Amino acid sequence: MTGVLAQSVGFMGPVFSVASLLPLMVGLSATGRGAGAATPIALIIAGIGIFGAGWIIAQYAKRIHLCGSLYEYICDTFGPAVGIVAGWLYFGAMLVLAAATFLVLGGLTESLLQAVFSVDIAWWILALGYVGVITAIVVVGVQFSVRAQLILVLISAAVVAAFSVYIIAKGGLGGHSVTARPFNPFSVGRFDLLYGVLYGINMFIGFETAANLAEETDDPERHVPRAVLWSLTIVGAYFVLTAYAQDVGFGQDGSAWKNSVFPLQTLASAKPFGSTDFGNVMSVLIILDVAAVAIGVCVAATRGMLSMARAGRLPRALASVHPRFRTPVGSAILVAMASVASIVLVAVRDGVFSRDTGQPGVLQPQWAPMFGWMAGFAGAGLALMYLAVSIAGARGLWHRVNRVKLVIAVTAGVLVSAGAVFGAFYKATSPLDTVSWALVLWIAAGAAWSLFVTFRQRATAGAELEVAVDGAAGDELRTA
Repeated sequence: MTGVLAQSVGFMGPVFSVASLLPLMVGLSATGRGAGAATPIALIIAGIGIFGAGWIIAQYAKRIHLCGSLYEYICDTFGPAVGIVAGWLYFGAMLVLAAATFLVLGGLTESLLQAVFSVDIAWWILALGYVGVITAIVVVGVQFSVRAQLILVLISAAVVAAFSVYIIAKGGLGGHSVTARPFNPFSVGRFDLLYGVLYGINMFIGFETAANLAEETDDPERHVPRAVLWSLTIVGAYFVLTAYAQDVGFGQDGSAWKNSVFPLQTLASAKPFGSTDFGNVMSVLIILDVAAVAIGVCVAATRGMLSMARAGRLPRALASVHPRFRTPVGSAILVAMASVASIVLVAVRDGVFSRDTGQPGVLQPQWAPMFGWMAGFAGAGLALMYLAVSIAGARGLWHRVNRVKLVIAVTAGVLVSAGAVFGAFYKATSPLDTVSWALVLWIAAGAAWSLFVTFRQRATAGAELEVAVDGAAGDELRTA
């Protein structure tokens, strides 16, 4: 079970999420609204909601042990035609997310080398290096992949957890900030709390990917469902701990917390809780955690595309496996090629999107605008899949599980996933305002591909049936 649990936890990237996504919950978002000092309770609400979708996925995982994960569950409920569209969306979002992680890995490593060692290596060279290393890890085998994830996550998460406990033990800012107020949902306006919950759902994305290792897991009926739900529980508790520590570290001042932009690094880099050297250590830990995310995304994406290709629903080349390691090398090559293409595109087009920060003479890093757009596309796409699976559960599991539990889980799953999609699109600023249109076009392309595949498979089945009938008729004539 350790391996599949590491896959889900590694994909969620607990340290990276706390460093980069938590500020959105606080209020550093396109809407400018968030839960502020009530962020810990907003996280608990978001976690309970997403647990509903997780429960549905766990029930499917008990009886469907294929590496296609959510795509297989949609096929089981609504049939292959709808399933192909769902798989196109799901693994397309993962493909984009995988490429995005290499952008941020290169960018963060460039900044760290410049700050600590005064070494100047272009981010895109570092990003290409990461593509090579992580692709090799994914191809070598799932056991090596999940062990690498587990090591990276444990090291980075343990240090951040210890730092969070230290902040709380010191009493927070001024030694008197540790109170129960961050867990009071009425300490902030209800709409601000709602925005915090919506953005918080994105921190849990990837919890379901333990199911992508179902075919490579001993006793998947037992271990995969447990890994899905335990990953949500463990990482959810970790998020609440670290969010509370940041909250009291800024004296429960939501504005100061939000305006710090990168609160984890701000607290780690200066007194009264940190230092410049510890801030650099924190930067290393964030990079390690992003590397774990990259491995998790690549493992999940390659196994899922293998499942679709094996069923004839994606090009057969994606079903090819390594002759020695028996891993989906065809899909791994596609992920690597897409990642390299995105890196080259950003480097050649100077960021693709505007790098303007609104401050004279200050530009975003070259990789940052495209990373934000790709992460927005992937996050919205995966949230749509959670919505689809929650709806599918109402039909596909109706006669298989306790109906009271199912209704509660479906309601929670639909509400939170629909809310996450709303939060991704509402008042989105440029370039994120184009994400919705890109998703519509991508889903339309998936629908066209589904029609093509369905027609081709029916034609093939018809031709095989005709040959069989002709053969049977010939046998009858020869007998006569």
